[in-house]
This record gives sequence, C-alpha cells and structure tokens, in this order.
Amino acid sequence: MAKKFQVTLVGASGVTGRNAYDYLAENGPADLIWNIAGRNEHKLKQILGRGDETWNKPEITIADLGNPDQVEAMIRNTKVLIHLAGPYAEHGEFIIAKCIEHKTDYVDIGGETFFIREMILKYHERAREQGVRIIPTAGYESLPFDMLTMMTVRRIKDVYNETCSAVKIVTSFHRSGSVRDNRISAGSIGTMRNILAGDHIGAFNDMSCLLPDSCDRKGIRRRNKVKYVARYDQDVNAYTGPLQPAPFLNVPVILRSAYLQNEAGRGYGDQFRYSDSMTMEFYSRNEAGQREAARKSAFKNRLTSMIMGGPRIFRSLIRQRLDSMGIRAGEGPSEGSLHFVDYELRLFATASSGRKMTARASARGHPGYLSTARIAAEAGLALSFDKRRDDQQYGIVTPSTGLGESFIHRLENAGVEVSFD
Repeated sequence: MAKKFQVTLVGASGVTGRNAYDYLAENGPADLIWNIAGRNEHKLKQILGRGDETWNKPEITIADLGNPDQVEAMIRNTKVLIHLAGPYAEHGEFIIAKCIEHKTDYVDIGGETFFIREMILKYHERAREQGVRIIPTAGYESLPFDMLTMMTVRRIKDVYNETCSAVKIVTSFHRSGSVRDNRISAGSIGTMRNILAGDHIGAFNDMSCLLPDSCDRKGIRRRNKVKYVARYDQDVNAYTGPLQPAPFLNVPVILRSAYLQNEAGRGYGDQFRYSDSMTMEFYSRNEAGQREAARKSAFKNRLTSMIMGGPRIFRSLIRQRLDSMGIRAGEGPSEGSLHFVDYELRLFATASSGRKMTARASARGHPGYLSTARIAAEAGLALSFDKRRDDQQYGIVTPSTGLGESFIHRLENAGVEVSFD
C-alpha cells in the first residue's frame, strides 16, 4: 500500500526538532511530501510560521505519543519516521514495533543504550525479515564517528589489503563567534534521567551492550573499556578528556557496526578496538586551563561511572541535580548561538600490520542541536529517496550499516566534510 507521506518529523517543537524542520523545509527536495506530527496543534502551527514562502511547508498530523491509535495511524501513513521527541525508553518500543509492522523506516537521536539493547533483542530479526531499517543514534552521536570509522576500515582494506585493528577519534569543539549559550536542552535532560532510572543491565559501563551474547563480549569489554582520564595526547598536541556529552555512547555503536559488518563479510579486525576523547580549547584558551578542564571532566565522568555501577540509591544524587536545573520542554540554548560552535573529528587508525592511516571530519554548527538536526534530516531523506545498496543492512542497525558508504554525500550536504590525510 502506498504511503501518504515520504517523511514524517516527530518532535519539531523541540530545539533540535525546530532545526530539523528548517533544514527539511529549506533544503529537502522541492517535491517532498512530508508532515510534522505532535500532540499540540498550536505549537505545530507556530512551527509552520518559520521561514519564508520559498520553503516547502509540510502538513500537520495530530499524534499524541501516549495515544496508540494516533501513533499507529501516523506510522502507517509514512515511509520514513524521523523521531526527535526523546527520551525514547518511555514510548519508543511501541513506535519501533509499529514501524516494523508497517514497514516504515526509522531514525532517532537517542542515547539510551540499555533501551537500544532491549529493542535489538526483541525486534532486530523481525525488522530484518520485514526489510526495515531502524537506526538509533543518527545525530552527532554517533553517525559521523561511525561513518568515518567505517570509511577508514574500507580504505585500509583497499590501500593496504589489511584489516583495521584500532581506531581512535579525537574531537574538538571550536567557537566561531562571540555568542555563547551552553545551556542543555530538556530532551537531553530527559535522556539522562531515563538512563538513571532505566539502566538495570549496566549498559552505561558495558561497551559490549549492543552485541549478542554469542560473541566474545567479555573480551570486547576488556579491550574497549572507557577510560575516564585526562592526558596529553601527542597525536593532536593537546590535553584531552572524556568525549562530551556522552562518552559511553559511540563505543558500543561502533562495536555493533564492526559485528554487523563482520556478519556481512566486510570485516573489521578480529581484535578491533575503538576509543574517543576530546580536546579542551572550548573550555579554556590557555594550556593550564585546558589541563584543568580535562582533569575536571575526567573526575566528573569517573564519578558518574562509579555511581551508575553502584547501588541504585546513589543515582538520586544525579537526578536531583538534573531536576534543580528547572529546564522545561522545548527549552535549551538560544537558536542564535548554535551557528557559532563548530567541531572536528580527527581519526587515527592502525592496520593489522601496524601501518597507520589518518582521517578527519570537519563540521559546521553546534554538534548536539544544529549539526544533529541536519544529519538526522539527511538520514531520513536517504531512507526515503536513495536506492538501497548492497552495503546497507536491514534490522535494528547502526548508522553506517543502515545507510552505507553512499551516505557520505548526504553527510556533506549536512555540513560534515570528510577527508583522508
């Protein structure tokens, strides 16, 4: 049965959702048939007021995520769902199950790895059988990291005829103007609270959490344990600390990519390792300040890791801190500030023989709210319009395995330029 809409955007009234709306309306195909969906008609009509007469404005669909009938009707009528109304563990299972049932491809920007694992265990094989692609973590975290790693692994194979044994990515945030607004959005707060409340399996500290029990999860955990440390990284000549805001997210996603690629015969190395970190120029202009910022970041993340691995009562300390921020739905950094933060990923790879390869991705716009919006929008457009290729897999997959190498052109459209040194 033909779908009414090619793309449906859920969560358009949030900080990231508004930017995704802008991107689709201004940069999507002129003949894109799409809609925005939510429970508040007034807010949705306000969103339609953005932009000018040249933009391709969508229709509105009233769909309260707490109303199963409305949600199912929304999913039944669309080819691709871009779901930006996190957190996801609260209502995401029903949406994913119905996307699989109605053969609707799906993209989100969630970071709740405990929930993603549960969905993989319950629905991966069914989604694969149905020929559906369910792609979580398709924003700044973890799509560019995952795509850059996958492209490097393939390049090592093409250039050296070897597998890749290790990848390290160092991220840098850069201020490109004087406008500063470091506030966090309500959606991000909700994701953190969901992790604190719902992670009963220790996924926060288990980098093998998105892998099946049939593989060597113990060995993978040992090789890829996140080290919350501050150090001077000679590859980039800078002090580095844990990647922000979610140092626990990219690692399991990229390890799942390695597993799925191995299943498909496009193997990463048997002992493949992945790690990431970030430099501290965003927090201080001088070396002493950067060293101190790295130390503080390492301490805070190490403490969070210990709390997540300890008695659950300790998690209330973090929840109280989040609640005290008083951030309401739709709030976050000002839109004017988002254009003045850019970022860069620098990748350092080691082939099985020890030979090295480097690559980078340079991106425009705030990673969490502007770049993420553009990336997720392009992922949705790719699922709707691009011809499926052999390196794109069905199931509950990762960005690189669901979208494949051809997505690099859309990633560049989203403002992320990839190059090999």
